[in-house]
Amino acid sequence: MEVRDVYQLLAEELRKKPTSSKGHAVLLLMAEDKIKALDSGRDEALAYERATLMAHFVDAKSRTTQSPARWLPANTLEKYLEDRMDELSSRLRAAGLTSRPVIRTDNALGGAGKQRTYWLDVEPLPAEELEDSETPELGTQIRYQRSPAGEVKPSWLFRQIFNQGELKNRSHRGYWLLACITLTMAVLAFWVLLGLFGASRSSSGITLGQLLNITLVAGGAWMIWTQLCQPWIQLVDHRVVKAPLLTIHWTEQSAELEMHRDNEGNQWTRFVRFTADCPICSGRVMLMSGKPEHRLPLVGRCVESPYSHVFSFDRALLDGGYIGPGKG
Repeated sequence: MEVRDVYQLLAEELRKKPTSSKGHAVLLLMAEDKIKALDSGRDEALAYERATLMAHFVDAKSRTTQSPARWLPANTLEKYLEDRMDELSSRLRAAGLTSRPVIRTDNALGGAGKQRTYWLDVEPLPAEELEDSETPELGTQIRYQRSPAGEVKPSWLFRQIFNQGELKNRSHRGYWLLACITLTMAVLAFWVLLGLFGASRSSSGITLGQLLNITLVAGGAWMIWTQLCQPWIQLVDHRVVKAPLLTIHWTEQSAELEMHRDNEGNQWTRFVRFTADCPICSGRVMLMSGKPEHRLPLVGRCVESPYSHVFSFDRALLDGGYIGPGKG
């Protein structure tokens, strides 16, 4: 049955590229319920009120403090599906299907005793000729993939703090991590001040031994700062930073730290890996520092040509465009 195949492909696409968006969670729920209904011989529309959808993802206590209309604003599902429709349509055509999923509503704006409802439906795929005129030039756009939870292995120390590579910020483990970072910064500052004080107390000229001590203090301070302090501070503003080598398992070559919110507004930090296929040479694109030629903190660099095949990175949409050498 083609209709079931459309919903099945939608569900697979959502599972393959998980996000913390409400649109992602709600669409996956609707697609899976629709597949189960079709498998049991039911072909009627499965309509959901906002309150019903909210009950699936928000606990009873939290539901008393927010309205369903505010939890799921109008056009949230439609916009989320539309942003992924180009890639989804390509997969549908490749599978020989002629329909695509679409969100239907009863157009009710909500209000007392009147809740807006949503359901999944299908519509014919538009003609390819209409899409060809809007297709970006080959080699300019890429689509990133986020690794599943738990795929990136933290180092032994951080495995004691992160459960399956994830950490709820406001938890006893989260507070423990914050305390460790704060203590590390305090010890680092004390160590640097102690080294400077010792050097200033010398009444004679600087000896070779003192020069070596200063070099060791400066090098050690720089290492501790860049590996154990600076990334966590930058994570709050950037939301995605490169995971320091000391935080990931020795078998991992490259990974990122990402801070995100779940459907209930809780902050989480997780180890992930963002990758893409290079549209120019088919190499693997990985996130690396934008410096020195780009102002962006992170860019996608093709491992086959890291300074020529360079792409921007949008964490929210998981896409990017070619920015070339020195254009970012």
